[in-house]
Amino acid sequence: MNYFISNQKINGLILFIIMGIYSTVQAQDYPSAILQFADTVYTNATIVTLDDHEMNSNPGTIAQAMAVRDEVIIGIGSNEEMLRMAGPNTEIVDLLGKTVLPGIVESHVHPMGASEAYAREIYNLRNTPEGYALNLDVGASSDETMASVAEAMELLLSVAEPAPEEWINISIVHNPELGFATPADVSTLMSAPRLVDVQITKEDLSEIVPNYPFVLSSATSILSAPEKNVWYHVTMGPNGQPVSEKVIELP
Repeated sequence: MNYFISNQKINGLILFIIMGIYSTVQAQDYPSAILQFADTVYTNATIVTLDDHEMNSNPGTIAQAMAVRDEVIIGIGSNEEMLRMAGPNTEIVDLLGKTVLPGIVESHVHPMGASEAYAREIYNLRNTPEGYALNLDVGASSDETMASVAEAMELLLSVAEPAPEEWINISIVHNPELGFATPADVSTLMSAPRLVDVQITKEDLSEIVPNYPFVLSSATSILSAPEKNVWYHVTMGPNGQPVSEKVIELP
């Protein structure tokens, strides 16, 4: 039996083979993991991935470039590798050697303990906090609050002489009638998303308390006073528990 293949079928077969070869070349030119080009490729960076999740000092993989599409990182690697993910509309951002870290989401953090430990180390303070504590009513504004802090410090220093290694701790007590319903509301006086918006600064406190380790807080802090608007001298008893002795009551 004789078989005849028309020119049209032959041409179609050749075209099919050529397209197959072209598709194979394309698959080799671009990483198989991507279906589209990246929106943005960041190059010439120090990208610290923190992909080692063990409790150690290893920062994990450090890469040079990163590709992003639809706000999702789709690749980490060298400049050459990531630029292969770039298309005609991809934005190329040269980070000029800057460091890139993962976004760290921490909903509730307590830096006070580490701060205290560091202060005790560099200033040779006691490991157990001792000193003077006061729970002070918040003022209607940051200026009024700071004026109360200054008056309270003046009163304390008129009747006591804190040792250089003793802490002075003033905890500002919230007052709903003044618009400070919770300790978190009071904390807005001492913190803000932008440093320029902070109402009470370290410099403000240093003017009032220049010579002692000092903590101004919006809630219970390193030392606690048993009642409000009374200075207490807090020491550690033989069992390690704090012993509070009344010093003077605010007028």
